[in-house]
This record gives sequence, structure tokens and C-alpha cells, in this order.
Amino acid sequence: MATQNEAIIITGASSGIGRATAIELAKQGFDLHLFGRDATRLAKVQQETVAVNEAITSQTYQVELTDKAAVKQIITQIITHFGPIYGLVNSAGIFSVTDVTDYDDPTWEAIMRVNFFGTLYPTLALLPHLYAQKSGSIVNITSVDAFDGIQGYSAYSASKGAVTSLTKTLAIESAKYQVRVNAIVPGVTDTEMTHTRIQENLAKYQAKVPLGRAADANEVAAPIAFLFSKGATYITGQNIHVNGGWRLA
Repeated sequence: MATQNEAIIITGASSGIGRATAIELAKQGFDLHLFGRDATRLAKVQQETVAVNEAITSQTYQVELTDKAAVKQIITQIITHFGPIYGLVNSAGIFSVTDVTDYDDPTWEAIMRVNFFGTLYPTLALLPHLYAQKSGSIVNITSVDAFDGIQGYSAYSASKGAVTSLTKTLAIESAKYQVRVNAIVPGVTDTEMTHTRIQENLAKYQAKVPLGRAADANEVAAPIAFLFSKGATYITGQNIHVNGGWRLA
């Protein structure tokens, strides 16, 4: 049951940047395959995407991204049933406050598995299909913490640093197949996952960010959507910072 629109898979689509990206890409006319852990929240996002553009199709999949075999099976089934996939947004992520000197195996492993392997596994499952069709675009979501580090976020910073390095290597390896791989690097972004932390440290963030405020998830979704547009066909291997000037302060 192939569709006429180009299709994109979005992980972590049930909330935050993933949800905002799904809605933005729906507006741009892409068919969507939404991955997440919470079926109820995914269904709500699905309704929102179709509401903004009735010309697209939107499907949901309750999936554990750290299960390599399950991710591969679902992506294979999607392509078999719906046809080619044009792109992938790796938006799923978690964080915890972690002090590197107070190392805790379960916490570090959970963060690395979701943030790094939860990016790697969907990418590995989709790449052979993109290579075969000699087109496609992958956008990973990293963080300013991968570049500057931040106290109390050692595991999170390390996981996003790994995604940053992976993005660059994949861009080099995929270029001969005309597949582009880029990363969006959000700064302080107000989502359900980060809202409490931002409010607790609002004065510090306002002083650090030249624009003086946190980003809305929609402000991160728009550059993600750009990387799937015809205006971005010569952009690969880049880390596009969407941070209100964070690194200038």
C-alpha cells in the first residue's frame, strides 16, 4: 500500500521535539511513521498530524528502540507494506542527573542504551534501504551538552557526544549512496522532559543564552524539517546548533 508522499520515521514521537517535528513534517506534506513507548500519547500525536494535513497518512508503532531485532522487524514491515522511506528522525532520548565521580552502572547503561543505541538501531535497520534507493536523509538530535559539557549531566553528555561522532562518520560512509546524515543540536528547550529542570535553573539559563529564553520545541522542529527539504540537498555531516546563541555567551 505505497503512498504518494515521501515518508519519514520519527522516534520519540509521542512528546517534546519528536511530537513537534511530527506536526511540522505533516504540514510539509510527508507521510509519517511514529515510534514511541506510549501508545496512548502516540495516538494523540497521530490525530494532531492528520488534523494539520488531511492529505498525509500517519501510522503509530509502540516499540522499544533498544531492542535491535524488534526495530529491524518493524522497519522492514513498514517498507514492505507502505513502500520506500525517505528519511529518519532520531529524536528519542532520556536524561538523569549523574555525577561522574558517583558512577552508577544501571543509570549510565539506561541513558546510553536509549540515547545512543536507540539512535543506532533504527539507523542500521533503515540504511540498507536508503542505500538501495540511493536517496534519503537522516537527522539525529544531539545537544549542546555534547560540545560544552555540563555539570551533573555526565552520562547524558557522553551519550550525545557518541551520537555526534556517529553522525559525522555515517555522513562520510553514506555520501556515495547519496544519503545525507546531519544532526540538530538543541540548546535549552522547554519540553515535558526538561520543563521542571529549566524552571529550577531559569536565571542561570537566561544569563547563559543571549536570546534570554528557552526554545519552544517548534523552534527546533522547523530546522529539522528543513533538512528534509529540497533546499538542503547539499547539506551533510553538519551539526546545526539551535540554541539561542548558547556558545556565544
